[in-house]
Amino acid sequence: MRIAILHYSKPPVIGGVERVIGEQAAALTACGHEVQIWSADESSAFREMLEGKSLDAVIVHNVFTMPFDLPWTQELIELTHSRPDIRWINWVHDVRWSAQVPAAVHVAVSDFRRKEYAGVTKQPIHVIPNGCDAAAVLGLTPRVQALKLEAHVGPVLLQPTRFVRRKNIELGLRVLAELPDALYLVTAAPDPHQKDGVKYFRELKKLAKELGVARRVRFLGLEGALSDDDVRSLYQMTDLLFFPSTQEGYGLPLIEAALHGLPVFCSHIPAHKEVAVGATFFRLTASPKGLARKIKSHPGMQARQARRQMMMRLLWSRIVHEMLQPLLSGRNDT
Repeated sequence: MRIAILHYSKPPVIGGVERVIGEQAAALTACGHEVQIWSADESSAFREMLEGKSLDAVIVHNVFTMPFDLPWTQELIELTHSRPDIRWINWVHDVRWSAQVPAAVHVAVSDFRRKEYAGVTKQPIHVIPNGCDAAAVLGLTPRVQALKLEAHVGPVLLQPTRFVRRKNIELGLRVLAELPDALYLVTAAPDPHQKDGVKYFRELKKLAKELGVARRVRFLGLEGALSDDDVRSLYQMTDLLFFPSTQEGYGLPLIEAALHGLPVFCSHIPAHKEVAVGATFFRLTASPKGLARKIKSHPGMQARQARRQMMMRLLWSRIVHEMLQPLLSGRNDT
């Protein structure tokens, strides 16, 4: 489809609606549509374009409901009546002007705004939330984006570590077996120059298979070494740092996780007690079932899960595919 998106201003102008229309245009373009953004100071050029080139749809953000340029608002309202061949979408973020209602499909960004605009028109008002490009907001690397962790419904546990026996990765596997919907990410790959590391990795793979968790543990380093930015992105996209070392001299991941607001479960050993901030400590003799129970009920972990669920809900690709495209095509008018 050939689609125009209209607002008073557009990127690179900084503003909430400006960011929304930029991300909306990118998402529609990714779906194969031809999209162009127009601002108020381009209204004459837009009108000339409209006269010489057909459009399938025009998405108007706030211009029908805000009084910043009423001559342009009036002109666009008249166009909604004179050009019924175009699919007009009235995207309502705010309502401060409602003297006239366009001949358009009405979209409110929240149910609160829908109820408010229902006092203006008795026509159907669809609720479509503004999406959010979480990957850009969080600065996620392409490699971590490709994991699509926002789509995973269960807990996502992270252990940034090398394949050294004192890292006690096997305890993580046993805990994973008690969390049937969880995912366990281990950053390392075995170092071919360390024979015991390679042997330990083989033992872990065998244990994962025996426990029935082989498909839910990801040894990310096998696909190539992770960069520092990749690890930072993992701190942003996981729900809990699980760090069960039997011995450490320091424990840098505990500090890094705390700086990223990632809840920490770590072994009760001297170095961890010295450096960890706000961590949940457990004894190395703790049962995997008991640890799994504490992890599931941890409020910080639950909050991180809800955060990932919000990312999934507000993915522009999902919003465009499931909500916006049906309106643009006329498949969801009621």
